[in-house]
Amino acid sequence: MLKAHWSGFEIDSSEAAYEVKVPEPEDLGTLVRAILTSGYFVRSYYLLFQEPMLRLRDFIKKRGEDKLGAKVLEHLERQISKFKPDRASTIGVRAIEAILNYVGAHRRELLEAGTFRFEPTEEQKEMYEDMEYEFEPGQWVNEADFYSEEEVPLDGVVLYLGCSLVKLSKLSPEEQKRTYRRTKQSYKRAGLLEELAGWGLGEPRDYVREDLDRPQPLTLRVRLNPDATFTVTGRWFDDGQFIYPHYEFLLRQAAKKAEAKINFHMIY
Repeated sequence: MLKAHWSGFEIDSSEAAYEVKVPEPEDLGTLVRAILTSGYFVRSYYLLFQEPMLRLRDFIKKRGEDKLGAKVLEHLERQISKFKPDRASTIGVRAIEAILNYVGAHRRELLEAGTFRFEPTEEQKEMYEDMEYEFEPGQWVNEADFYSEEEVPLDGVVLYLGCSLVKLSKLSPEEQKRTYRRTKQSYKRAGLLEELAGWGLGEPRDYVREDLDRPQPLTLRVRLNPDATFTVTGRWFDDGQFIYPHYEFLLRQAAKKAEAKINFHMIY
């Protein structure tokens, strides 16, 4: 595990991950949209991986347009027109829903065509050599095998978003109390509150509330697996696991609103 020293206070650098089950692949897009519009995500989503959109467009054009394909193609062409080198474009939930529902309905054809088959990047290949890890596109990806998100293979990825969870003040009063209490206890257990107070930074401050009252970044990744199932996964960076309870609370609330099942685990 990597270690970082913060003014004499030791912090374990790690990532935390979540996974959402997709019981009905044909409604993949509807499920993801329900999560994103649950009220716990900032309504601004950035497309971090553009190539799947280009390949899906080519697949639809080659296959021939049906009514659903024609609608999805409109969304894809509009999205692709916003692409710029080395810059993530925003994408709306209507486009996300339509694109993913199409992928869910044609998952076996897309898998057979290798539409979302991606080789590791050159940087990943170097990482895998250091890890003595062998990966071949087409094999099952267990994301828990990878310490950092940069190491996670892109093979099978249909959609890769950069997102944020809403800040504390956007929650209901009861939700604010619940997540604030849990997160403050986490800070206390780690001794972080005493450490911060010892810095003597002017007037006493509520460091927990300051941390929670800003959007919290995370990713969302939709992957088509080798058995034609899907997983929705993502990660956030959590120094010392201090803020883990807050992410877990908000994501559980989002999953509950979307009637989805969600699991969590730390990546050490």
